Amino acid sequence: MSAAAPEQWFYSQSGQQRGPVSLDQLRAMLAGGQVMWSEMVWTAGMGNWSPASAVGELRPISAMPGDRPPPLPPQAINYAGPPPPGQHRDVGEDPKMRMLIPVGRSPWAIVAGYLGLLSPLMIFAPFAFIVSIMAIRDIKRRNTHGMGRAIFGLIMGALFSIALCAFIVIGIMEG
Repeated sequence: MSAAAPEQWFYSQSGQQRGPVSLDQLRAMLAGGQVMWSEMVWTAGMGNWSPASAVGELRPISAMPGDRPPPLPPQAINYAGPPPPGQHRDVGEDPKMRMLIPVGRSPWAIVAGYLGLLSPLMIFAPFAFIVSIMAIRDIKRRNTHGMGRAIFGLIMGALFSIALCAFIVIGIMEG
């Protein structure tokens, strides 16, 4: 009986076919960075060349004891479930969540924004102006989000407060 021949692997590097090398050698070259995971590989039994990252046999059999994966990127965080042990998840720090729901903002800024929207009715304009100033102070004090809404409320409140004052003065002069 003869011993089975070791599996021979071929790989591409800079557009050139390289090999043959053993499975262990190719794993070591991938782990060491001599061969990139995006390079194509092939061995007997494979129909076509495939990227090394798509071939499960090339993955290390077990990770080294000190190896830990990097933190998940923000888009992979599941907001529906509880955070992993030892981690705190602040939904207000995710810009996508802040666009959908009013989290991570000064509550004064939210009120200032809505009052700014209602300022063309003029009666709300002075309130928008005052609440916007309170919102800006709150944002600076607590280092939170919502400055855009506060500035919007401030500008709209100021413009329509001036218009309200002009209408009052004109009403008094004609009356």
